Amino acid sequence: MTEVIILGLTGSIGQTAVRGCKTFRDQIHICGASAHSRIGQALTVCIENGIKNLCITSDEPCPETDQVRIWRDLKEMLLSLEADVVLNGISGSAGLKASISVIETSPVLALANKESVVMGGWLLFEEAKKHGCKIIPVDSEHSAIDELIMTEGRENVSSLVITASGGPFRNMDQKDLEEITPEQAVKHPTWSMGPKISIDSSTLANKALEVIEAHFLFNFPSDKIEVVIHPQSIVHSMVRSTSGQVYAQMSPPDMGFPIMRALLQYSFPHEAGAALDFTKLDLTFSSPDFKRFPFLTDAYECVRLEGMYPTVFNTANEIAVAAFINHKIKFTQIRSVVRDVLDLDWSEKIKSFDHIYEVQAKVQRQVKL
Repeated sequence: MTEVIILGLTGSIGQTAVRGCKTFRDQIHICGASAHSRIGQALTVCIENGIKNLCITSDEPCPETDQVRIWRDLKEMLLSLEADVVLNGISGSAGLKASISVIETSPVLALANKESVVMGGWLLFEEAKKHGCKIIPVDSEHSAIDELIMTEGRENVSSLVITASGGPFRNMDQKDLEEITPEQAVKHPTWSMGPKISIDSSTLANKALEVIEAHFLFNFPSDKIEVVIHPQSIVHSMVRSTSGQVYAQMSPPDMGFPIMRALLQYSFPHEAGAALDFTKLDLTFSSPDFKRFPFLTDAYECVRLEGMYPTVFNTANEIAVAAFINHKIKFTQIRSVVRDVLDLDWSEKIKSFDHIYEVQAKVQRQVKL
């Protein structure tokens, strides 16, 4: 039986993981979870699914219960429970601290928090190697690349191809983008996600972050990472082999696949997945419009320059998206807010995790809304 802890229990990743673990209840036991908000909902999920431990990572009060042990220190809970796999489904840069705690205490980190890789960069993997913690990517695109590289062999892969749905506004006239509301931007045409990641998908900032993530996860330079628009989200990623062949990972757009692959450490039973009916598929691919989606250009620049640029990109984007959600800036201003900060000199190398937090604080002071 694999003992699992789910961080970010009430988010879309956490809830999908709970549903998947029910399917594989004979192989997986959820021994603990964490939540930062919606504490009442988190407690209900724990009681309904027999999760005996819940860490609350905020100051929110929690109803008294004798069915669930309440923790207030995440690392303390991780050390006590000694789970086989910890899934980090926390949203945003807050997930980095959780990832560090998991790396220091647990053998496997199933990582759905891309910000941990974007901000932590090489430091994250050096820390994981130091503590003997395996990192398994959970983003559908990176899970697919990970699977393909494992199958083909890293030495046989020449470049990566990451697919993007293009979001809800890929065909909208450029002049109309300025009038997009937060309510429109959170309605993703393919995936069911939280508001921040949905808005990132509409600007392609999410795909930009995934380009940076792929660079650090798989150690490919910027000119060996491609992005193609694929609205159907059936092909999750591809790899080009050194012989010129292209291999793709295809499955329905369901985060259950990459989550369970990570939790079961690659032993996801093939018969459990929904089979694709190729007679009903109409797959299309196109080049991204870099003028419409300039965040992609920024991502490639961040990969080339490294230094503090990936952390700055992520932090400034989080601030800008929050401002858009609160109607403080327009949709088309999200990128300009980020670009203004990126235009400063951030070439200094990240030295430590504390340095990352210092950079975040500096970006917050530099952002102009």
